[in-house]
Amino acid sequence: MNNLITTLEIIRYVSAIALCMALGALVIYGLYRNIKETAEDTVREELERAVREAGRPIVKVEIQTKGKW
Repeated sequence: MNNLITTLEIIRYVSAIALCMALGALVIYGLYRNIKETAEDTVREELERAVREAGRPIVKVEIQTKGKW
């Protein structure tokens, strides 16, 4: 009987450790997805800004002066 109780206690502890590891993995995955989505949003915004700026015409105005009057 004692042997059965010991075995059940070991199974309970191993199950608790496995549950904690699974929860930890879930938290890490959630953080990874959050960081990835944030990075994707940032890259998308930078690309959209670059495309908008590339579409603008560039006007360069130069004023030349010819000596003193």
